[in-house]
Amino acid sequence: MSSREKAKAERRVQIVNAAIECFVTNGIRQTGIRDIAEQADVSLGNLYNHFAGKDELIAAIAVLDGEDLERFAMALGNHDDPAAAMREFVAGYSDYVCETDNAVLTIEIMAEALRTPVIAGHFDANRRKLAEALSDTIQRGIAKGTMREQINIGETVSLLLDAIEGLGLRCGLARTKPSPDARKALDDMAFRLLSSRFE
Repeated sequence: MSSREKAKAERRVQIVNAAIECFVTNGIRQTGIRDIAEQADVSLGNLYNHFAGKDELIAAIAVLDGEDLERFAMALGNHDDPAAAMREFVAGYSDYVCETDNAVLTIEIMAEALRTPVIAGHFDANRRKLAEALSDTIQRGIAKGTMREQINIGETVSLLLDAIEGLGLRCGLARTKPSPDARKALDDMAFRLLSSRFE
């Protein structure tokens, strides 16, 4: 990569990070492109050289979200013990979605996605890939006898993600971290949902 390309890539990251900060602090609807340019310390023209508007910035945030979720998917696939992989996923993904800035940004993006189907599509694709990795892990667990056979894997994965992400949204709205009791209840729920001991 040439120094010019590197500088361009760094400037894009700077602008996207500024957009995230503005969206978390003020909300997507209340944030103007000029606000993002000021936060990024770039001219309005420079910002428009990189992004046509807020929708393109949100699409860039979706790419970052996809990279984060890909790491979770890879960790699931690389673990020899499917049950341990699921426990680690529940703990790690809970940490991720309950991080205050992540939770607030998720709330903002969900509201925007309801109005803009293209935006919803970016984030839905990310979630589908994560759901596939979870489904594969459960299938491996069933094959090893550590996870329940009599479950609808697709619905189980969706409900598990809903529960974890719901805790994240609750934390985001309250701008708090999840309590130890909430984390334990979530872990216990996932264990009871999947473990072959409760067949």
